[in-house]
Amino acid sequence: MKSALRIVVGLGLLVLVLMAALAAYLAFVFDANDYRDRLSELVAEQTGRQLTLSGEMKLSVFPWLGFELGAAELGNAPGFSDRPFAALTAAEARVKLLPLLRKEVAVDRVVLKGLQLSLERRADGKTNWDDLVEPEPAPEAGGPGPGEASDGHPSALAVGGVDIQDAVIRWEDETTQAKHSLSDVDIQTGEIAPGVPFNIDLGASFSASDPAIQGRLSVSAKASLDLAAKRYNLIGLRAGLKADGAGVPGGRIDAGLMADVAADLAQGTLSVKGLSLKAYDVALTGALEGSGLMDAMVLTGPVVLEGLNPRELLARLNIEAPRTANPERLKRAAIKAVLTATPTRVALSDLNATLDDSKMTGQLEVTDLAKSALRFDVSLDALDVDSYLPPTAANGSAAASGSAPVNDPAAAPPTSGGLRTLDAAGRVRIGKLKLSGLQASAVDVGIKAAGGRIEVTPKATLYDGRLDSQVSLDVRPKTPALTVGGGVTDVQIGPLLRDLTGKPEKLTGRARVGFDLKGSGLDAPTLKRSLAGTTTLAVLDGAVKGVNVAQFLREAQAQLTGQKAEQASGPAQTDFSDLKASVVLGGGVARNDDLAMRSPLLRVGGAGTANLVSEAIDYRIEASLVGTLTGQGGKSLDKVKGVTVPVHVTGSFSDPKYALDAEALLAGALKGRLEQEKAAAKEKVEAVREKAKDQLKEELKKGLGGLFR
Repeated sequence: MKSALRIVVGLGLLVLVLMAALAAYLAFVFDANDYRDRLSELVAEQTGRQLTLSGEMKLSVFPWLGFELGAAELGNAPGFSDRPFAALTAAEARVKLLPLLRKEVAVDRVVLKGLQLSLERRADGKTNWDDLVEPEPAPEAGGPGPGEASDGHPSALAVGGVDIQDAVIRWEDETTQAKHSLSDVDIQTGEIAPGVPFNIDLGASFSASDPAIQGRLSVSAKASLDLAAKRYNLIGLRAGLKADGAGVPGGRIDAGLMADVAADLAQGTLSVKGLSLKAYDVALTGALEGSGLMDAMVLTGPVVLEGLNPRELLARLNIEAPRTANPERLKRAAIKAVLTATPTRVALSDLNATLDDSKMTGQLEVTDLAKSALRFDVSLDALDVDSYLPPTAANGSAAASGSAPVNDPAAAPPTSGGLRTLDAAGRVRIGKLKLSGLQASAVDVGIKAAGGRIEVTPKATLYDGRLDSQVSLDVRPKTPALTVGGGVTDVQIGPLLRDLTGKPEKLTGRARVGFDLKGSGLDAPTLKRSLAGTTTLAVLDGAVKGVNVAQFLREAQAQLTGQKAEQASGPAQTDFSDLKASVVLGGGVARNDDLAMRSPLLRVGGAGTANLVSEAIDYRIEASLVGTLTGQGGKSLDKVKGVTVPVHVTGSFSDPKYALDAEALLAGALKGRLEQEKAAAKEKVEAVREKAKDQLKEELKKGLGGLFR
């Protein structure tokens, strides 16, 4: 046993003596500089490139296997620029020799100064490093795959630190004419050992040509690496970005990031805690947990976006904020939700968001990022859409917002290109809604868009009644097709019309409206010309304002009697118990032939047209008195009882005009009088005829009596 021990010790001492002798030889006899030319020749033989070693070279063996290199330069590949492919002013690295025998790597501080690396791609797609890279051999059957350990890998790695100073990396691509660069690259680390935290500081300036951008990135953290366990941590990560140029939104950005990051590649997990991202005075905070890091990554966790002023953000991004009827809109916003993200999907659940005075809850999800497939189910407490629309100009039209005038005939109409690829489905509920002046509550809108078809089903409580409709838009044809159906029931039509038009209502009462319409196109003029279908209207216990049929009857009586009509003393309206009408649309014209309005004393009918494009009205109302009318101001109108009084309606939608059709009235009255006189004459003839018959009978009786006698 002792003999064996002596042999082992003797061999160990022999190895140490030989290594010491080799180190002494290298230190005092061997000079690496003597092999400059030979190294250059070998590089030229293997790569066809010129290696220039103008600085001093030093080589050590024991106890460190290392080198020190002065200025060096490797030429570019043939056919590329005259710049060197790589150059440096100094480099230094050393590895402990004995730990290598135990498959451990102990590296002293690695120093690299003045590195310049030029990466290029020609127009034919070839790069200036293709000749330096050998094709990766296919993995052997049963051998370790990517990321798997093998017997040849070191079991431990320790590095005294990394010091990279003044590095420059350039990238030029003739296929895209892109020119990018990293300059003033500085990287310093503390001693790197398995499981031992060390400091890392990184800084780099960058620039890009298209889009133009330049700036500086800085990163600092306390890191720890465990290669054997595949665990990596960045504690107290701090990153800062300052950049400007045409390629930067808003022309300038100053952003900061803070977080604690931990990754376990063996378990495929990722943890990001204390996340804080700030840019353009907008702060995002949160915490994320990830799984499936090496396969199908899933990140989830709460996120909060606060302090967002949309108007200020748009101004910082050099984007003109939309003009709104209420200038205080788009000034406050916040989002709080649970984020779930995968490479193909992003979802916000437990959503709580605010925009100005509106609060929203629910969930949003992009189920397919490639197709932008959107799914949603959200609720808002209140939304005033009108306050977000452009302010109204003096002439009543919407003021221009942006560069294109609202009434510019050359302005391009809406296009359906984006709608053809729209993939969305969901539901929106709104407690109180204001839209186009209309007030609605308990709004429930279902939306489905896929394959170029869009289906919308709005339901709501509307002016003491209900709205229940369906809207379908098919954008697959060259000219989109629109279908609208449904209607409203038991709606107070007066307040609805007043809010919708912003003017005193022309009609009051409890209304039921049904519509079944089809049209084509997305712009208003095209829709007006193509709209076709039927609309029905039924109103109970109401009044038509702006027209007093009783006054027209008085004017008619004055026309018939040749007297002066009395001035109306009652309101300019016509009361009725029920009103019914149907409107048929087609060719840009709305036509009605069956207006029927009834009251205890009046019967009113009507027929005519309204041009949807020019908004011109040509309509005829016919009123008749069926009872004794002294109401609504004025005396009895017995003279026109039973006479049909025609009223001609002209003008426009915004300014209708009413006038008594005197010519038609007189013609009708004359015809009626002739009919009356004809009937009276007929009655007289019948009376004379009956009287003659009676007389003839008496004469016959007398004659026959004499004959028989």
